[in-house]
Amino acid sequence: MFDGEDGGQMAFWTCTRTASSTEHVHDYDEYMLVVEGCYTLIIRGEKIPVKEGQEYLIPRGVVHSGEVLAGTRTIHAFGGHRADRRQHS
Repeated sequence: MFDGEDGGQMAFWTCTRTASSTEHVHDYDEYMLVVEGCYTLIIRGEKIPVKEGQEYLIPRGVVHSGEVLAGTRTIHAFGGHRADRRQHS
C-alpha cells in the first residue's frame, strides 16, 4: 500500500487463495489493473471478469463486490483513503 499526499492510495495485491468480497461502495473512484489471473467484479448483479492485462474503472458511488482466483495479482489506485496499514513491531 502506498499513500499519496492527497489521501489517495495505491495497493499491489497478490491473492494466495480464492476469495470474495462483500458488496461495498466508495466515495472516490477506484481503478484496477489485473497483472495476472482473474478478478471478477460484480456490479448490479452482472459478473464482469477482468483478466490479465485488462483494467476497469469503478466510479465513486457504484455498489460492487468481487471474486478473485488464487494466484491473481492486481494493482488498485484509489482516489481516497481505502485501508489502514497494520503496525509492525
